[in-house]
Formats: sequence, structure tokens, C-alpha cells
Amino acid sequence: MPYEYEDILAVIEFVRESMSKYGNPVGLAGDELSAWSKDIDLKRRGETIFYAGMYTYMGYAETALMLEYSLKNRGMKISDLLKWVDKASKLGYERSMKGIVKLLSSPLSLLGRLIGISGDLLSYLRDIARGVDDRNRVYYAKLVKGVKLLRDCGVDFAYLGSDEPDSGIVLHTFGLLEDFRKHAENVYERFKSYGVKRIITMDPISGAAFKFHYPKFVDGFDIEVNHITHILQPKAARSEYVGSFVYHDPCPLVRYWKTINEPRSLLAAAGIKVIDPPNSREKTRCDGGAIEYQDPLGSMMQAKIRLNELLSTGQNRIVTACPVCIMLFRTGSLTSSLNVEVYDIVDLIP
Repeated sequence: MPYEYEDILAVIEFVRESMSKYGNPVGLAGDELSAWSKDIDLKRRGETIFYAGMYTYMGYAETALMLEYSLKNRGMKISDLLKWVDKASKLGYERSMKGIVKLLSSPLSLLGRLIGISGDLLSYLRDIARGVDDRNRVYYAKLVKGVKLLRDCGVDFAYLGSDEPDSGIVLHTFGLLEDFRKHAENVYERFKSYGVKRIITMDPISGAAFKFHYPKFVDGFDIEVNHITHILQPKAARSEYVGSFVYHDPCPLVRYWKTINEPRSLLAAAGIKVIDPPNSREKTRCDGGAIEYQDPLGSMMQAKIRLNELLSTGQNRIVTACPVCIMLFRTGSLTSSLNVEVYDIVDLIP
């Protein structure tokens, strides 16, 4: 079996194990996933909840993508790294993304040379792993801003905190549909036990899982799901001009939610001139999502193609409304040495 297929299957099984053991793809505990909210007074139960979703672990996801890309770009196999993690697990390191970061951040990482990782690559991988907290803070800040905007609009909502379950969308993406069905049924039962009737989320991927996939797998699914751009109302147009930004339509938000005008209206009301790139709106071009862990080189190639389209507008300030798109643009700009600034839509709304 060519190692490309071996790697793909190894990654899928690794994520499947993480979902089974930890309930999320990266191996974090509930209090770690909800750490972004520790300084915010949010009630923990209510009929309407704010669902943080993938933003809570996107710093780890971005770290994983950078690690995988760096290995594959040097002609190495991800499966070899996972075999190394298996050996380290005997010394107490968890077989999870969190465990890999911990391993690479420890002196034991120097043993990576035994599986053929050169000293300079190992040093680079260690630097990537050590940057996970900084990446987490980038995405945490966006959640904090989203909560503030909802409060400013007078929306009454709760946040489940450490009780928030992962949507399990990664299982659906990898084609593990029976695993996804069981996970979705469990999540629905938990939501009902918490009294949840409505979900508001900034994460259009997890939101799409709930709104469009769950009803096909969970009998009687009856929870209302809204993206934050459906809830926020444009304020009176700002008199001052803030500047121009090129807007990338996230695939799930357009192709599932059919949400095109709402983000543009919110940005325009914030004093922003919205620029449409080639292949926008209904014809938006994918930026490499959904394949980033099975084929990191292909994903980054696709991210570069999309970034160059966005830059062809003459504007390097990019705004979008999806945590995975943000991750791919941030990582793709590094791997392609492109000068861009990447924003979440909530970053630009006052």
C-alpha cells in the first residue's frame, strides 16, 4: 500500500480514536475547551445557547496542520510520527493531538531522530508545538467578541461551558457515518437534557452538522440552529469609512446555509467596503478545507490558489466567517510566503 494511503488511514483512525475516547478530535477536556470563557460571566443553562464549536480547539487544529505539512513537505510519513507517539504513550503521553504537542514540547522529543527526523526539522516542529497557546488565543478572542456582539444586540443566551459537546462533524467528513450517527444521537440527548431549544454559533461547519446533517441521522431532531450573521442586526451605518476588505464566502455558509448577503450587510454597516474576489458568492472557491489532514500538501496548494485570487483584487485584508477558513488562510500565507491579514467577521463589527 503506498504510504500516502497509509497516512490517510492512520490520520482517520487517530481522529476516530480521539473522538471515541475524548469526545473531540484533539483530546482536550471540557474545562480546556471552555477556557476561553473563564473571564466572562455566562449562565450555563438556557433554551438558547451560544455554541463555540471548532473555535475552541482551532489553535490545536492549526498546529496539527502545520506539523503535518512540515513533515510531508520533507518527504516524511505522518504514520511514522504516530508510531512514535504510540511508543511515547508508554511513558504517559496521551495518543491525541494534545499529547503530540506535549511530547514535542518536552525533552523526550529529541528522540524523534530515531525515526529519521533531522535535527533542524525537529527543532522546527518543536517551535510549532510551542506556539499552540498563542494560536489558541487568536481564536479565543474571536469567541469573546462574538459573545459581546450578541449581548450588545440584547440576545438572551447561555453557554454550556465544559458541558458543550463536539458536533462530531469530523466523523461525517471522514465518512465514518455509523460513528457519526451514534455520536449525533448522544449529542442530541445531551442537548435535550440541558433544555436546549435553539443554537446560535459562529462556526458554520458545526452549525451545518446540526442543521443539515443531524436531521438525517437523528429521529425527531427539533433544535433550531442559526449562524451568528443571521442574528446580528446591522447598526445604523457608520459615518466614517473604515476601509476596504476582500470577503471570502465560506463553502458551508454558502452551499448549506445559502448565506451570502447577511455578512456583507453587517460589514457595510460597519463602514467597510466589501470587495468580491473572483469566484465568490454562489461560486465561491474552496480554500482547501476538509482535506487538510488527509492531504496537507494538496490543501495548502488549494489555499494558495484561493489566496492569490483574493489578492488579485489589490487588497490583502481578508475577512471571512469560518474558523477553518481562517486557519487555512493563516497557514497558507505562511507556507506560500504571502502577505495577508486575516479577520473573522466579528473582528470588524463594532
